[in-house]
Amino acid sequence: MSEEIKHYTAHWHTSPNPLLVGFGAGLFLPWAFMLQFVYDMQTAALVTLAIGAGMTIMGGLGWAAETIGVIDDENWSPSAMFMFIGTEIMTIGGVLAGYWVARLGAASWPPEGTPADVGANGALIATLILIVSSFTIGVARKKELNGDAAGFATFTLISVAIWAVFMYLTIAGWSELAAQGFTIGVNAYATALYGFTGIHFAHLVMGILVMLTCVPSAFKGRLSYSYTRAMTMYVHFVNVLGCWVLLQIYYW
Repeated sequence: MSEEIKHYTAHWHTSPNPLLVGFGAGLFLPWAFMLQFVYDMQTAALVTLAIGAGMTIMGGLGWAAETIGVIDDENWSPSAMFMFIGTEIMTIGGVLAGYWVARLGAASWPPEGTPADVGANGALIATLILIVSSFTIGVARKKELNGDAAGFATFTLISVAIWAVFMYLTIAGWSELAAQGFTIGVNAYATALYGFTGIHFAHLVMGILVMLTCVPSAFKGRLSYSYTRAMTMYVHFVNVLGCWVLLQIYYW
């Protein structure tokens, strides 16, 4: 009895887009933050911010465009997303450790200069709205698996709209605090509040771009199941991150 032996040929896929995202989000955006709030170099901060944001957006869109046009991608999108989420957890965990040191080492918390109302109730309502997108993106995923491109697009766009509402409420909360003079450099709590909500906001921006990019491809039949699974994983991750920010910043 003979057995058929299958031979698989490994192949490499190279792309500059992950490098653009890495340098944009991991190097230039933190530089812009330091130039603005540590060294008070506003012009340099704006230039660095523009470069970082441009690299991140271009790299993210290019990365998504490379993926959504591949039907048989050997199921590597979810694996890559697992690794991405793992690195995000480690990175944010390091920042969280610094926050815990400041929080637990302070004689009193929040520090002097913090308003009595930092918008916890508004943040709670916004986060509850955000969580709904985990259900809508799940429905979108099921629609896509059933071959319903219109249903997939509809529920994906609903998810985008939910995230947009959350982002609007976040900006409104920032504006209200800033109007009271509570800006990012007032004290350690202000830095943590704007910093962590800003990190979450950046993840929302990238997620919206990814979701919007895949909608036209769904109608063309050029969207892989692997990609939509990875996209769904990202949406759930960002929503969990939002819940974590709510608990750490507003209710602890």
